[in-house]
Amino acid sequence: MSSSIWYLYEFVRKKWLKRFANAKTEKEAYVPPERYRRIPVSIDQPDNCISCNGCYQSCPSEAIEMQYSEEYGKNLPVFFPGSCIACGNCVETCPTGVLEQGTLRKEAKQYIWTVPKINNYIIDDELCVKCDSCRRICPVNAITYENNVYRIKSNDCVGCNRCATACPVENAIKSYNEYELSEKINRAQNLKFLKKSKKIKYETFNNNSNTENIEGISNKDNTNDDTNDNNIKNILIVEEYAPDSIDEIPRIVSSLCIKCNNCVDVCPGKIDLNELNVLECVKCGLCIEVCPTTAIRTGKVVKKTLNTENCYIINEDKCIGCRICSKACNVENAISISSETNMPYINPDYCVRCGLCHRECPVDAIDFPETSESEKLNKYRSVRGNFQLLIEKDLENYAKNYVIAKDEILEKGKNELNL
Repeated sequence: MSSSIWYLYEFVRKKWLKRFANAKTEKEAYVPPERYRRIPVSIDQPDNCISCNGCYQSCPSEAIEMQYSEEYGKNLPVFFPGSCIACGNCVETCPTGVLEQGTLRKEAKQYIWTVPKINNYIIDDELCVKCDSCRRICPVNAITYENNVYRIKSNDCVGCNRCATACPVENAIKSYNEYELSEKINRAQNLKFLKKSKKIKYETFNNNSNTENIEGISNKDNTNDDTNDNNIKNILIVEEYAPDSIDEIPRIVSSLCIKCNNCVDVCPGKIDLNELNVLECVKCGLCIEVCPTTAIRTGKVVKKTLNTENCYIINEDKCIGCRICSKACNVENAISISSETNMPYINPDYCVRCGLCHRECPVDAIDFPETSESEKLNKYRSVRGNFQLLIEKDLENYAKNYVIAKDEILEKGKNELNL
C-alpha cells in the first residue's frame, strides 16, 4: 500500500506538477495554418479585371456583386464583408489574378484543383451550329474546337455565362449547378436502393423479350411456381413505371454526358457509358428522369433561334453568287439557291441568326434587318422558284411529247406514202 502511494506521489510530482508549473499555450493554437483565409479579399490592379463574373459565379455565400464603375468604365466585383465566408473561391477562380487574399494564390499554385464555380456549362452538339460565337466571346479561352466539335474545358471555365448569352440557339449551351446535380444524384441513389431491395416495379419487364434475364426485377414470365408468385406479392411496390413510358430507346449525347453514372444506377436494363450506348432497354424513362444534363434523350431535336426580331438577308444587288454563305451554313434548309437567279436566299423559319454567313461573305452582301424583310424576300424567291421549276417541268414534258409525236407523224407519213 505504501509503495503504491509512493509511486503515485512520484508520478504526480515529476509529471503533472512539472507540466502545471511550466504550462503555456501550444504553438498550433496561435500560429495560423498555412492556408489561413481570414484575410479580406482585395482587388489589385482593377484595370486588369475583364468583368468575366467568375468571382460572382463562384461565391457560395453570394457575397459578391458586379457593379458598374464610373472610374474604370466596366463592371467590377464589390464584396460584402458581412456575407463573405473567406473561402477563397473567388481568388482561385479569377483568371487574371486581380483578386488576392493574403498569399492564397501563391500557395494554391502548387495544388491541382478545379476552378470553383456554382454553374457548369456544356455544349449540346446536336443543337450546336458551329458558328464559333461562344469561342470568340470566351474571356479565358476555355472553349476548344477539335474534330468539328466544340467543348468547354471545365477546369478553365470561370462560369461567366458569356458563351450561353452569345449562343444564338435555344438550349445549345446548357448549365447545371451543384444543387441540381446533387438533387439528381439523390434521386438516382434512392431509385437504386428501391431496385436493389425490389421495391420498384417495372411493369414492362414481362412484355419485353430483351430483358428476360435482368437481375433484381420481378418477372411474371419467369414465375412458374407458387413460391415466386408469393414473393412477388410480398414486394412492397414503392414506385411503378408503366410499359413504354417513352416511345423509343433513348440515345446518349456524348458532348453532354458527364459520366455521373445516374442512368446506370437506375436502369433495369444495361447501359454502356464507355461506348455511350443503351444496350438493353425497357423504355421506363428512368434514365431520362435522373440525367442532370439531358444527355439521354429521344426524338429529333429542333434548332430554335433566340432572336426572332431580326434575320439575315442577302442583298442581291451586292451578291456575286459565290455561294460561300451556303457552304458555310450548318443549318439544314436555312439557305437555298434560287432556280431563277442561281443566287442564295435565306429562309427565316430555319435561320438561327448565328451570323456565320455574314462573317464569311467576301463582299459584305448580307444585312441584318427586321425579320419581316427576310420573310418577304424568302416568300418571293420561293414562289418564283416554284414557278420556274413548274415551267421547266412543263417544257421538259412538252419536249418529250413533241419528240414522240414527231416520230409517230414521220412513221405514219412513211406508211401512207409506202416509203
